Amino acid sequence: MTFPSLPQVTGCLLAGGEGRRMGGRDKGLVPYADRPLAAWVLDRLVAQTGEQFAIANRNRPDYATLLHQAHASLPRGVPAVMPDAPDLPPASGPVAGIVTALRYAATPWLMVTPCDTPRLPPDLVTRLLTEGERSGAEAVVPVTTDPDGQARHHWVCVLLRRSVSAKLEAMFAQDERKLRVCIQALNWTSVSFPDASGFDNINSLETLNGRD
Repeated sequence: MTFPSLPQVTGCLLAGGEGRRMGGRDKGLVPYADRPLAAWVLDRLVAQTGEQFAIANRNRPDYATLLHQAHASLPRGVPAVMPDAPDLPPASGPVAGIVTALRYAATPWLMVTPCDTPRLPPDLVTRLLTEGERSGAEAVVPVTTDPDGQARHHWVCVLLRRSVSAKLEAMFAQDERKLRVCIQALNWTSVSFPDASGFDNINSLETLNGRD
C-alpha cells in the first residue's frame, strides 16, 4: 500500500549529533545495508512529505548529495542542508536542531526524524498528521509497546506545528535541552504503531554490527 505525499508537511532529517556512540563517526553517513543510514530515512521523508531539508553540523555536502539523490526538487529559497543556527550554543542537542528547522519550515507542519532510523513506517506522517488535525495538538509523537508492556515514546520522531516555534525558542532560551520535556510542555498527543522495529535506532557500533 502506498500513502500520499503531504504538501502541508516539511520533512526534516536531524543529523546534527556528535556520534559519540559511533566512535565519533557521522551516524547518518555510516553504511547500513550498502547505503548510508540517512539515505533510508530520506526515502521515507521524500515519499511522505512535500518538502525536505536536513540539519547537519558537519559533512553538509554529503547530506546535500543524499537529498538530491532522494528527490530532485528541493524547496525553493531554503538551503537543502544547514547547521544549527549560529546564535544557538554549539552542541546543544536535538532541541537546537529543531529550533533551527522551525525557523526555516515554510509549511504548517514539520516532521522531524533522526538520521539513524532506517525502517520508519511508510504511513508515519499520514497517521501523525491525521491525529494532529483531528485533536488540534501542537505535537504528535509515535509510541510503541516494549516486550514488557511498557509504552515507549519516540520523542525525536515528532510532527510539530510550525506555530510552536516561539514556544520552543523560549524553552531553549531558558536552558531546557531535553526534547521530551519540551514536547510535554506543548499540547501534545501520541499515535500507537504496532511494529516497534520501525523506530529502531542504529546509534552505536554495537547495534550497527548486529544488524548490518
